[in-house]
Amino acid sequence: MVEFCFTMPVLLLIAGATIDLSRYMRFLQVTTFVSQETAGQIYRQCSDITIYRPPELTTTGLRIDTELTQTAIRSCMERVRAGAQQLLDRTVGRAAVSSKVFRWDLGATTVANTCAAVTTVGTQVTEIYAPAVLNSPAFPEDLKQKLGNDADITQIRWPPIYIPSSSNSTPLSGSSPLSSGTQQALTAPGIQLYSDGTQDGIYQTKSGRSASPRLLVSPSALCQRGRVVTVEVSYAFEPVVKFLPDIMNNLTTPDGSQRDTTVL
Repeated sequence: MVEFCFTMPVLLLIAGATIDLSRYMRFLQVTTFVSQETAGQIYRQCSDITIYRPPELTTTGLRIDTELTQTAIRSCMERVRAGAQQLLDRTVGRAAVSSKVFRWDLGATTVANTCAAVTTVGTQVTEIYAPAVLNSPAFPEDLKQKLGNDADITQIRWPPIYIPSSSNSTPLSGSSPLSSGTQQALTAPGIQLYSDGTQDGIYQTKSGRSASPRLLVSPSALCQRGRVVTVEVSYAFEPVVKFLPDIMNNLTTPDGSQRDTTVL
């Protein structure tokens, strides 16, 4: 019994650390996969969409409809983002995904080969944003009537996809409600476009515990690429076992500040 009393705390500590470390590694694997896969899909399917205006008698060249182009890109991004959010809801349940597409000189049909001399962003970059959405809207009443009273509407996915929140009384199994502060942290964009003449380019302003902005894409690189896709998957992780050493407590990010970022 004496030996058991001495060894039991150590065994519990090892078991608790193993459980929480495996949970944290699972969070990292899922968020990294979702971030990279979402960025790849948006880059291939959405970032290069271009809608041209109908030809007219007084025009001879191609003309790009910038408003319709932005709308089409944003709709495509929302579709991909909704699928990624659905995967996050089913696996980790405390994460949100957002994405941005940066297009250089969206209205130009040809690009001049002068990117090496570009040092500022100016007004040549168009930023298209698909934000993270935490709560699904109410299910439309007219669609309920068409389906009938016997239809199981809980099995129908109605984007934006649901994340547990304090205002919803039926959270997903295995997920605790999220506080308002955590929801704001999950939805806050961490990638910004600066065009002030001194700090130009795409910067990461929120990267876990680091508060200093980090340059991701310079103006010249953005000009050469023509389009850049960024995807952020922010998540809130809190260990189950509370008496773990400090090395494990450093993994705790209950405020949703931790995020995985992919840039293409």
